[in-house]
Amino acid sequence: MLCYFLFLGSFRMYYWLYPKYFVSGESMNPTYWEQEIVQVKAHHKPKRFDVVVLHPPDAPSELYLKRVIGLPGERIDYQKGQLFVNHERVVDDFAYRTEEFSWDSLSNKAIPKGYYFVLGDNRTISKDSRIFGLVSEKQILGIVQEGNNRE
Repeated sequence: MLCYFLFLGSFRMYYWLYPKYFVSGESMNPTYWEQEIVQVKAHHKPKRFDVVVLHPPDAPSELYLKRVIGLPGERIDYQKGQLFVNHERVVDDFAYRTEEFSWDSLSNKAIPKGYYFVLGDNRTISKDSRIFGLVSEKQILGIVQEGNNRE
């Protein structure tokens, strides 16, 4: 009986730490689709291009799925369909979908410690850091496991 309760407790703890979410909206197309299920796989500091579940700063009760583009200490620019981080070109699979963007239009300082610049993969319709600003580490619930895609 004790083994059963330990198993049940471990099972519940796993799904509390690594929850699943339904994708709502088209801002992450073509990577994720409406009603697709995604699961949090990690809780470490995000790296560039990790996909995260977050509470947006302008709607803290909502959940968004976005890709991390800018890390603390960086400045982000998109020019002619290319991503530049601190004026160095970085390959971004969705850069061609991104409108011209200059970090200087947002701030004269680099991304502060503990904050991230996030974008949706469907850049033309995504509500993201270009609209609601930087996301704090505390607003990020976890990093999503990629590879859930429909074929």
